[in-house]
Amino acid sequence: MKKLTIELTDWDTSSHQLTAVRSNVFVEEQNVPADIELDEFDAAAVHWLAYSGDIPVGTCRMLADGHIGRLAVLKDYRRLDIGKKLLLAAIDAARSKGLFDVYLNAQLHATGFYEGFGFTVYGEEFMDAGIPHLPMRLQLEKQRLLGKHGGDFFIEDFSQHALDLVQQTTQQLHILSLDLAPNTFGTKRMIDSLSALARRNRYTEIRLLIIDTSKMINVSSPLLTLQRRLSSSIALRTIGSSSQEITDNLIIADGSGLIVQSIKEPGKAWGNFNNKPVAKNYLSQFEVLWRNSKEDPNLRALSI
Repeated sequence: MKKLTIELTDWDTSSHQLTAVRSNVFVEEQNVPADIELDEFDAAAVHWLAYSGDIPVGTCRMLADGHIGRLAVLKDYRRLDIGKKLLLAAIDAARSKGLFDVYLNAQLHATGFYEGFGFTVYGEEFMDAGIPHLPMRLQLEKQRLLGKHGGDFFIEDFSQHALDLVQQTTQQLHILSLDLAPNTFGTKRMIDSLSALARRNRYTEIRLLIIDTSKMINVSSPLLTLQRRLSSSIALRTIGSSSQEITDNLIIADGSGLIVQSIKEPGKAWGNFNNKPVAKNYLSQFEVLWRNSKEDPNLRALSI
């Protein structure tokens, strides 16, 4: 085999070469319809081409959110670690961009290949172009960082991710909650984190907006006690008649990170630690609710 090189490229520069390799592998070999093999994401993706000498023999692409795809190597050039080199190039690029994780949809027969790089299955098997696939992901960082790691992600442990987000907040925290569930907002670590944030500096602002305060009556609440002691930094209000229109619990941190959890189905929650446009939209909705909210005298009495 001639010297192998991996070249970073884009669709405008190398669409002909990329199309040639992908059509050979996906369309001719795997019978993927040609009209779905090329898609609208190609123009915005970063691409890699593997060359044997001056012959293009492999491809890979990655979208801005870390979605890796279109990994293909011509049949005569397989078992030469070309796919491995292409995948490593994409993973290295994701790390350099500061992405928290990368993900892909692996053809069923190739899951072992990706597992060798640390990818794990995170969803159910599905069919794409008549071929069975499994969604897989690789975590690149130990913890999501507020203001750095974007990309929507599914939340399995709401309390832990809520704590992570609060602990990283530096100035403004907005929480919309059905009842400030004590297993999330009443733990010692959460109270300590909120206390530290409230005392951070004079510009710190924490707003707690509660939908239903009935469950908090006659219940000792460390969060209410903290709010009473630090009322200049922590404001607490309740929502009136408009509460029936609210479907989600919400945490917004520094106008950048957010967590959204369904009230009716608490197991359905998602987050994004760096999406200012979406966070701004939710913050605007929060502000409308805040302007129409009020203090609850019952909670104020309980905080003493």
